[in-house]
Amino acid sequence: MEKLDQRIQLVASSEFSKIIDAWRRKQSDLPSRSEAIRRLVQSGLKYEKEHPMHMITAIIRPHKYEEVREALLKLGVEGITVAQVQGFGRQRGQTEFYRGAEYKTAEVPKVRLEIAVAQGLLSEVIEAVQSIAATGKVGDGKLFVHSLDQVMRIRTGERDEKALS
Repeated sequence: MEKLDQRIQLVASSEFSKIIDAWRRKQSDLPSRSEAIRRLVQSGLKYEKEHPMHMITAIIRPHKYEEVREALLKLGVEGITVAQVQGFGRQRGQTEFYRGAEYKTAEVPKVRLEIAVAQGLLSEVIEAVQSIAATGKVGDGKLFVHSLDQVMRIRTGERDEKALS
């Protein structure tokens, strides 16, 4: 067993402490609070190492696509999959006018972007899409982030981060 001789001071909210305590009570050996934090950090670091790639699915307004695309290219994103989609969220459709007549559409047109990125670009890409696509109005869209276990370039057989570039 590795000798533990380094102290790290951690300042945390009472809510954080409650979450840690609830997690450690679920463990069969009921670790101390500091041991619980150590285990959770190790688990998080292991997870990050095992999942160094992510898929970001962004649902945005169609008129924001070009601006988002340009920002992603500037960040070094190598590829994007784009699809025109329809759906609804809280707004449950929209009311439109055509030749003076009002009608309601159940689904709203959106653009779905799928962006595979390495861990190093993840936060920058999320921030770029969120800041550019936001109008402050209902219907701006959503971002979904998924960990990728494996990526493979079909043509060359390259895997994981090499397949993303």
